[in-house]
Amino acid sequence: MNEESRRLPKYWPILYVVYRLRRVENSFDLQKYLYLAKEDGKAPIEYVFVDDYCGPRCACIKQDAISLGVRGYLKVSFENSWVFEITEAGARLAKEYMSILPAEVQNAFDRIIEEYSSLPVVKLRDYSGNRRAKPQAKYEELKQQIMSEISLLLHDFSSVESNGNTLFLLGSLDYCMLVLKRENLMDILQKDNLIVLINGYVKKVMLLRELIGDNMELVGAICLNDYKEDFELVQKASEEYKILPALYEDGIDLSVFVEE
Repeated sequence: MNEESRRLPKYWPILYVVYRLRRVENSFDLQKYLYLAKEDGKAPIEYVFVDDYCGPRCACIKQDAISLGVRGYLKVSFENSWVFEITEAGARLAKEYMSILPAEVQNAFDRIIEEYSSLPVVKLRDYSGNRRAKPQAKYEELKQQIMSEISLLLHDFSSVESNGNTLFLLGSLDYCMLVLKRENLMDILQKDNLIVLINGYVKKVMLLRELIGDNMELVGAICLNDYKEDFELVQKASEEYKILPALYEDGIDLSVFVEE
């Protein structure tokens, strides 16, 4: 990395992406653009990525984006998932960084954004994940395991006094159960993507259940925005693969998906 690029703060690519697109609708997309720009575009990005159920991920990126919102460079909101929009102050700062970036870095980064911005989020995950598909029998075994875990979680959360969070958890888990029951995909990459997304979401809810322990009444006080964003990825995959429609509409009653 040359002297000019060293003058760039760590968060510069976050601001660059949001400036170029004006609006990025979830932290998943934001992280994947940076990952692809780093790996394919060889951009001098300092963030370190680890692989998880959504593909390469770096939690620091979302945290830094929210911090940029606090500082007035981004407008940050939550609409089913995290939404990042550029502000006037952010646009001015992004232009300053663009004057520092070497032309080849800008060109490579712009190519990544142009190439992948039109892809559905589930396909963006496939392009950046580079995972090897499992044998068909393994999917059925994994599906049975996930459905068993969902049944246990549904039992535990259904015993808690009803509130917005328990309704969301029960509804989202039962939605995942229905998707697994109805899924009969022949495309192995689609099947892999869908099941891994659901498995990751269920494991995240299981961890929440473990952390709560016997204090189930705490469920209502927890911010579930990150869970809602992960569940949105499941819905997008389900809708994209024509299994179940997504439940994006405001005010939709998730209780209709809860099994008695």
